[in-house]
Formats: sequence, structure tokens, C-alpha cells
Amino acid sequence: MRQTSHKLRIGIVGPSWPFRGGIAKFTTELAKNLSKEGYLKCFLSVSKQYPQFLFPGKSDKDENSCRKVDLAKPIYSYYEPWTWRRVIREIDKSDLDCVIAPYWSSTSAPFLNYLARKSSRPVIPIIHNFLDHDSVIKSSKLSEWALKRATAFVHHNPEFSNLEFFRRRSNKVLFKAHPVTSVRNSSLRLSRMKLKIPEGLTCFLFFGLIRPYKGLDVLLDAMELLPSDAPVAFLIAGEPWTKRKHYERRLRKLSDKFFIHSKLEWIPEQETACWFSAADAIVCPYLKATGSGVVSQALAFQKPVLTTYTGSMSYVIHEGKTGLLSEPGSAKALARNIKLFLSPKVRKKLESGIKEASGFTWKSYVDSLVDLAERSIGSNNREGSLLN
Repeated sequence: MRQTSHKLRIGIVGPSWPFRGGIAKFTTELAKNLSKEGYLKCFLSVSKQYPQFLFPGKSDKDENSCRKVDLAKPIYSYYEPWTWRRVIREIDKSDLDCVIAPYWSSTSAPFLNYLARKSSRPVIPIIHNFLDHDSVIKSSKLSEWALKRATAFVHHNPEFSNLEFFRRRSNKVLFKAHPVTSVRNSSLRLSRMKLKIPEGLTCFLFFGLIRPYKGLDVLLDAMELLPSDAPVAFLIAGEPWTKRKHYERRLRKLSDKFFIHSKLEWIPEQETACWFSAADAIVCPYLKATGSGVVSQALAFQKPVLTTYTGSMSYVIHEGKTGLLSEPGSAKALARNIKLFLSPKVRKKLESGIKEASGFTWKSYVDSLVDLAERSIGSNNREGSLLN
């Protein structure tokens, strides 16, 4: 690590309380942990997160989704360019060494390009997605344009390191898996009573905002392939962004075959522990993914995960030890893994493995991020043209 005459002074620009969603939650948790280590000096947050036409849910706010950070100052909106100058003014008058900002979709691309061009301090994006998961636009040009003036990069998907954009900047790129945030478990018995789950059933949970890339239809197809006498229950908890009636229709049909408890709406933070605690395993049948906040929650609740070989999933979930993996989009393979989990020997091994897993700590994430920042800032003046 480069020796500095003072502890690194970091600013964060990104969504936070009272907004909901994985990005706001992650950014807030990052702020909390940077502050805990004495690095956070400035946190510029959004006053508005999404315009309604980009957010089909009932609301993009949940005051319990993440904790309010006293340092957070809501002063801008991604879709109101006239507010962006406020961010630059705050950065200019702050005694910062660098600025960290999340990047996850085309919605944030114009702002991040502006931030990297106008900021008087080096900008380090944390890249949750390089391409929008459900976008019909497959080109990476927008992301490359948004990110090209940044000083260094953190991402959560080992596959990103193979992209030409990052290979050309390999000395300024850090892959780090999504950290696990500590949680408070609820009683399994009380959780199951609350959700009215019959005794003697192995319970699988699909959780989180329901978007096409998360593969709920694959799970429903897999359920159709299971024998009707399989001793299983399914929990489906999350707000669909599309196809609500489609999912309702399919779940009604399948509930003639299995016990299903579904809640197709946003799950408030205070209810999350009940859903995870009631489950024996978490099902994340992603068609494509980068990192996953739901998988991170599963690890925190010490629940084995059934997921797919995409993004960082096989890096985070170890086949046969902390979960079972299948090919994306294969209902047949997922059904096979559900039946495999019903084996007492397999289940015992996975439950033991998940308890022994060391996890991915926020302390390690912060240490690696700070090390990258110090290395990058030290050579930024000499190598700035390399990153443009």
C-alpha cells in the first residue's frame, strides 16, 4: 500500500435512506463501514431516485430498508441534470482524496460521466452491472462512455475482468464479491407458524424484486416437473416489476400441487428475517447476474443456496458445500437440485458447509477498496491518459 501522510479521506455519491433497493442498501452499508474505519468524510445522496415511469413498483421508498446516515446530504437526482452542479460544488469545497459512486444502469450513466469529467477529485465507480440486466440494448458503449474518465474501478463479477474495457485498465481494476451484512435471525418455528407452513415440509424461498433476469419462471417450470408427493413448500416474496397477473395465475395453478405462500409486493425490511428464517434453502435461479444481495442475505442467515452458473454465483456459492448450482434457464436442472436437496445426507452437508463458510466481510471489502484507491490516486497524475 502506498504510504500517505494522512488517512484517506473518501466521499460517497449515491442513493441512500429513505430509498429502497439493493443499490441504496449497499451504498449505505458501505458508508457505514467506511465511517467505522475513519475514512468517510462526505456522503452526497439523492433527493429523488427514479422517475415513476422507470420504477413500476408502488413506491421507491422504505424508511426501514437501510439505516439513516447522519452525514448523508440529499442534494441531487439522476434524472435532473440541473442538480448535478450541487454535487461538484460540494466536492470542490470538501477536503477529499477521492470520490466513490455506484454504477448499475443506463439511468446512472449520464450522471457518472458528468461526475468523472467535472469532479476535482478522482472518481472510483463501484460497478454493480456493466449492462442493464433486462435491457434490449446489448451494446456496452453507454457504460464505456459513462466510465471511461474514472480513475479506478471496483466490480462484483469476476467475468467483468475479461471485458476489453477492464483488461486495458487491469492495474486499476478490483474484483471483490458482495460483502455479507450481519443479521438477526428469527425463530424457525415462530417464522413458520407466522407464514402458516405445514410441518414436515422442506421449504424453499424465492425472495426480492421480481424482474425477468431473476428467473422466477424457471423456478415455476421446475416446480411443475417435481412429483406431486414431494414434501416441499415454496415461499415467493417480492414485488414484480412486470407480469404480475402472469405470476399470480401460475402460482394459483401450482398451489393445487404444493403448499405455496406468496406475497407479490415489496417486503419491508422488518419482515425479511421471518421469510429467511422460515426457509431451509434460498432459490436464486438467475438467468444472468453480477453479484446478488439476496445471496449475500442467504449467507448471512446461513441458508444454503440453489443458484446458477452466472456472474459471481459460482465464486460465492461453492457447489456441494454451500449450495447447488445449475445451468441458467434450465428448469430440469433446477428441479434435479431441489430433489437432491431433499436427500438428508446432501442437506446435512450443505447446512454444515454454510455454517462453516468464512463469508465475505465488509472489513475485507473496505480494506481492498482503500488499497486500490491509494494505489490509483498515487499514479493518477502520471497515468491519467491511460484511463481516458
